[in-house]
Amino acid sequence: MLRNRAWACVFMTALLLAGASPALAGAKSGFGLMGGFASHSASGTGTAGPLTGLPINYTSSGLSIGIDYQIALGEKFSINPFLMLSSESTGGDLTSGTTAGHGILGLELRFWPGDFFIGVHAGNYNEVLTPPSNATNNSSISGSGGGSGVSLGWESPTGHVFVVGQFDSFKISYSDADIKETAARLQVGYRWK
Repeated sequence: MLRNRAWACVFMTALLLAGASPALAGAKSGFGLMGGFASHSASGTGTAGPLTGLPINYTSSGLSIGIDYQIALGEKFSINPFLMLSSESTGGDLTSGTTAGHGILGLELRFWPGDFFIGVHAGNYNEVLTPPSNATNNSSISGSGGGSGVSLGWESPTGHVFVVGQFDSFKISYSDADIKETAARLQVGYRWK
């Protein structure tokens, strides 16, 4: 299911980029605020809280927000420290009604062949799973781990409006569970420069 969402994200990003200006503006420095959609797919082993089976497979999707600060290194490269957060509903082997919160604190290097960019990043990924209040065990559990990803995007020649598709692979470690996850995000944002 995430594979279909990831391809949909790639397709939407490609459509948005196809209509972008061909001007060769390059990277612009400044603070950015973005929002959009996030989707995760997870699998692993464990028995804590809402993790109710061996093996565990679950998906989640919902709304995402983020901030970054782009530091232009000439016209062709930029460095982007960023923070992303999302709140998502889940499906699969979790207790019914469990919600997932995801966060990424990362650093991305971007290459700019024009108004388009291709980025690679590494970061610390966090997940909080919260079962519904009426569950037998309704305590939240949280875990974190490292991972990496790629992005593809476009920024307007004025350097204000931008669109980015982001794809990640990471591992979340809980006290008694190790979960491998993949994620896709599609964000639209505004940059102050």
